[in-house]
Amino acid sequence: MEPNGGSQMELLIAVAPSVLTPSSKRRIQIFRSQIPSILNNLDSLQMSIEIVSLLVDLLFQTLSLYDDHGSRKAVDEVIIKALREDLFMKSFATTLVQAMEKQSKIQSITGSYRLLKWSCLLLTYSQFATLSNTLCRVAQAQASVLNIVLQGSFCVRRARKKTLFHLFSKSPDIYKAYMEGFRDSRISYKDSAELIYLMLDFLNSNPVSFDERKEIFLDIFVKAVLNAREKPAIGLSKAFLPLFSRLSHEDFKNTILPSSVKMLKRNPELVIESIGVLLKSTNLDLSKYAVEILSVVLTQARHGDEGRRFDALAIVRSLSQKSSSPDSVEALFNAVKLVMGGSEGRLTFPYQRVGMINALQEISHAPEGKYLNSLAPTVCRFLLSYYKDEGNEEVKLSSLTCLAAWTVKSVDAISQDLVTFFVHGLKEKEALRKGHLRCLRLICKKTDSVMQMTELLLPLLQLVKTGFSKAVQRLEGIYALFCVAKIAVVDVKAEETISKEKIWQLILQNEPSVIPISLASKLPADDLLACIDLMEVLIVDYPQRLLEIFPKKAFLQFMLFLLCHPNWIIRKAAHDTMKKILAVSPSLCDAIMVEFSSYLSVVEEKATFLRMSEAEIPVDSQVPFLPSVEVLVKVLVAIAPAVFAASPDACLQLLFCSHHPYLVGTGKKDVVWRRVQKCLQKFGFDVIGRVTTSVADLCTGLLGSKGLMSPNYLDQEGAINSLSTLMSIIPGDTYAQFEKRFINLPDLRTHDTLSEIDIQVIFLT
Repeated sequence: MEPNGGSQMELLIAVAPSVLTPSSKRRIQIFRSQIPSILNNLDSLQMSIEIVSLLVDLLFQTLSLYDDHGSRKAVDEVIIKALREDLFMKSFATTLVQAMEKQSKIQSITGSYRLLKWSCLLLTYSQFATLSNTLCRVAQAQASVLNIVLQGSFCVRRARKKTLFHLFSKSPDIYKAYMEGFRDSRISYKDSAELIYLMLDFLNSNPVSFDERKEIFLDIFVKAVLNAREKPAIGLSKAFLPLFSRLSHEDFKNTILPSSVKMLKRNPELVIESIGVLLKSTNLDLSKYAVEILSVVLTQARHGDEGRRFDALAIVRSLSQKSSSPDSVEALFNAVKLVMGGSEGRLTFPYQRVGMINALQEISHAPEGKYLNSLAPTVCRFLLSYYKDEGNEEVKLSSLTCLAAWTVKSVDAISQDLVTFFVHGLKEKEALRKGHLRCLRLICKKTDSVMQMTELLLPLLQLVKTGFSKAVQRLEGIYALFCVAKIAVVDVKAEETISKEKIWQLILQNEPSVIPISLASKLPADDLLACIDLMEVLIVDYPQRLLEIFPKKAFLQFMLFLLCHPNWIIRKAAHDTMKKILAVSPSLCDAIMVEFSSYLSVVEEKATFLRMSEAEIPVDSQVPFLPSVEVLVKVLVAIAPAVFAASPDACLQLLFCSHHPYLVGTGKKDVVWRRVQKCLQKFGFDVIGRVTTSVADLCTGLLGSKGLMSPNYLDQEGAINSLSTLMSIIPGDTYAQFEKRFINLPDLRTHDTLSEIDIQVIFLT
């Protein structure tokens, strides 16, 4: 070893212990000054194996330790500088690949991203790709860490995309080598879904390059997915989403269709889910191919395995949605009708018949149009006939669901035979009676359809009476009441009949809340959606009558239960309904904020109990589920525009809830208010102007019995947070109003009589 090399080795050994320092300033000084200085005094001949090994070891020690941007950037700069030397490049690459391969066991998101970035530095700033035949091993290692990084936050996922795109932009040959590696199976596509997706996504910005390379990726997809010998992971199918959106009819007809049909006949269990993803994602009109694909999929739609049936129905839906040709949609219906009629043998088992009925229901998702409207009556007549000849209850219920899906497509589908069918159906046994009510609910949601349902008013009213007289039939009463209310909206005589039968008084006597939370918390999603529909029609179409008769508190508590429900579909429907309710009944704005404030207190109490006890959370009639903070904030943001426009009192509650300690947590005290304010500004509200104008009323409210003067510490803290925000956003000349309010506080002079010891005791308690 040269003397100079020896002295540099000693310097590197001396600095090694300092690499572990927790000081970011010291870390940056080491990698920006000391180590670069050592490297600058070495030439290629003096770069020994010992120095390289120690340097690589020091760099990898920082991997899990350095957590600040400045330190990591300084380390990256040293790597870039050292990669000019072949000896370092080879040692660094070997250690890097080994570390990436070990990440599958460690599963560190941050460590995986750092290794990914270092691998891109290796390929960008060295001759590794041209000198080494192990490029595919690096790519495979990158694929493995990409799958881990995918589990990270949005910022991490965005950074990994930016890093890889930078590599592809700087090194087009690397991209080409990866692509060839996949095509030749030197890079395993089985575990490389994320890498394939990013490669395709990178091409999206350049249509010309995409078209040039589309054939290669199409070949990879066929080989990796459609011709797979074992079921490919769903992630691998989704990796080709950018490709699916750019398929041409030639691609589909010549490549995709033959392979898909062949595999659906030979090994459907391997590809049926993947083909569903493909058909859902493509932008092509599938009219030309729908019947050919359906002919092999219908066998799976009535298969004994539930998963196969589910995947097959997804394919039928995509074929229907993307078939613009009327002839194609009719052909789909006829194909299902023939099988149901026994063209391929008797459908012995109920699940087989249910599967075919469900396939017929999926066809109703075909594009809306004149032809679909004319086909609907034909389908409905077929279903009515099929229902009458069917003896199994499960199959009959499926027929009713399918009937509803087709009936709403056209008012012409509502024939006298159909109305008579419902009259008899409402007299069926419990399960089938509920099935008819669920079907009627969907029909009655359509204004042009409900006009033809007036003949059902009396039997429906009877079900309302029974349903709200007997708790066990309450759900039937809810469905029937919705239909009755919708009929009454379009029929004045029906409304008179409701009053004559004293329906509102009956409901008030037996169930003042109309829909008790204790019942709703046990209902499945479809029934809860019916409850939301009922609440909407009652308050939107009968606001004065209902709000005079029934207590607001019960209505609003139920709406908060729905707005914070664990199911996203329920929350979305409730958000839409709540906006309509507040729009037609602004007087509810103040009340909803009072209830929301109370709701937050109950949630905080339950959350505190959960943190302090291992026992189960006690059942609460108002809050059966514990919603997340994000869900609560979204509720606040959703109702904010209507509340802000309503009154100063409602505005005060909005300000207070935005600063509630449970929502704010340990973050900045105005973090929720900023989100609310941003939402209000989108609706054109002058938030600063309103707050400035109402500052006196806001101060009075925040200093009152529900604010600083409240015995509840949460109310006090929320008021303090709110006052802090007010002081930061109002103009300077408005501060006098704050001062005036504080001076007039009855306890202000009491503070002057307290000694220093008294004040310390108060703070300690």
